Amino acid sequence: MTTNVQVFDEVAGVYDDVLPFFAELGRQIVEVVKPCPGMRLLDLGAGRGAVTGPALARGAQVTAIDAAPRMITRLAADHPEANVQLMDAHQLVFADASFDVVVAAFVVHLVDSPALAVAEVFRVLSPGGLVAIAIPGGELQTELAEPDPVPGLCGEFAQYLPPGGSMGIELDVADLLTRAGFIDVTRSSVEVCLEVPDAQTYWDWTLTHGMRAFVDDLPADRRAEFRDHMLTQLSSQKVITLQRTAAVWTAKSPL
Repeated sequence: MTTNVQVFDEVAGVYDDVLPFFAELGRQIVEVVKPCPGMRLLDLGAGRGAVTGPALARGAQVTAIDAAPRMITRLAADHPEANVQLMDAHQLVFADASFDVVVAAFVVHLVDSPALAVAEVFRVLSPGGLVAIAIPGGELQTELAEPDPVPGLCGEFAQYLPPGGSMGIELDVADLLTRAGFIDVTRSSVEVCLEVPDAQTYWDWTLTHGMRAFVDDLPADRRAEFRDHMLTQLSSQKVITLQRTAAVWTAKSPL
């Protein structure tokens, strides 16, 4: 099991339970994709079903895969109407042209070979099919009276990570899609703004998803300092808001 998969396997029991961040993100991504009833949709790196749930609600025929066994267990229990399978994104077991839509939300930047994963997506999409890839880093749309200080704090403490620490890499998604053979590549942004009841809840949420790797990879003294700084900065605000964005890249398979 790779390090990234192990992290998500460990947090599966609390993933998206503290704050519904990924549920809101998934809802917005499905709004971008707009699957129709009967569409065959592959949710790649499905996690707890942030995309699977809204896609099922629209009448799509959803196949949901993830590489973390505990995520799959919870996903199957929460969404029994989906076809849930444990699978590596680099080696999809599906036949060519099996799906009309593939959604990969917050996963392609985490896999060992993004190019191979995108090539597999191209293979399993039917001609004219749609792919949507979401990664962190869209454009902020909402101006907050008290901006979320945590992204800046992460940037400040990233210097203390060991080489190769944390998870995720910067990607040129447009280039990945184009090289794989996709056409009509477009980019949009989605944003999640959630009011958080207190600083401790924000910290607890930090440990329930991929950011757990960032925290765990900090040296012990810096980890404690990071936590203290986060709690202090958040506690000084009258309204604590978790604000994150994602870039959503869509493209089509040629006819």
